[in-house]
Amino acid sequence: MNRIFEGKAKKTLIAAAIAALIAPLAAAPGGNTASAAATTVYINGRIASGEVMVRNGLTYLTLTDLKSLGGYTFRYNKTWKTVTITGGGSNDRIVLTLGSRDARRNGQNITLQAAPLSYENKTMIPVRVAADLLDVDLKWDKNGNRVLLTKASSSNSGNSSTSPSNPSNPSTPSRPPTSPSGPSGPTAPKPPTPPSM
Repeated sequence: MNRIFEGKAKKTLIAAAIAALIAPLAAAPGGNTASAAATTVYINGRIASGEVMVRNGLTYLTLTDLKSLGGYTFRYNKTWKTVTITGGGSNDRIVLTLGSRDARRNGQNITLQAAPLSYENKTMIPVRVAADLLDVDLKWDKNGNRVLLTKASSSNSGNSSTSPSNPSNPSTPSRPPTSPSGPSGPTAPKPPTPPSM
């Protein structure tokens, strides 16, 4: 009788151990998980207003955040799952396909470093890809955990000596970019400054 009980207990224990090992694997969606980013993205000195996420080690931001980099317009084709970006200083036409590294720029086929994706009904693009496609200066401030995207205004683009960032020559800004000023209208009163000691 003891042997029967021991055999059933052993089988139950083994089944429980296997279930404990399999359960975390079933719960984890795999290497394509997205997480809220501890990284802050600044676009021309302003914090990106849309969602920022990190996936597979890449920082993504929403396409709508990129409109301020040169008057770009975005058109999404639901059937083909493509996004067409038009505008900018050189009137580029860029066609991206969600989930694909293949893209077109002014009729020429190009391969992206990483594919754009859809996350919670938002089109997300890696910041490095956005910088390359839109000719934007990209800098990484590892001390402040910040990504800085900067593009000279179209009136200065002819006279500007800045060029897209060279990854082998990173630079750190001397002071952090300013936060967005918010909507125009009445402003909140500033808190009083503490007395000096």
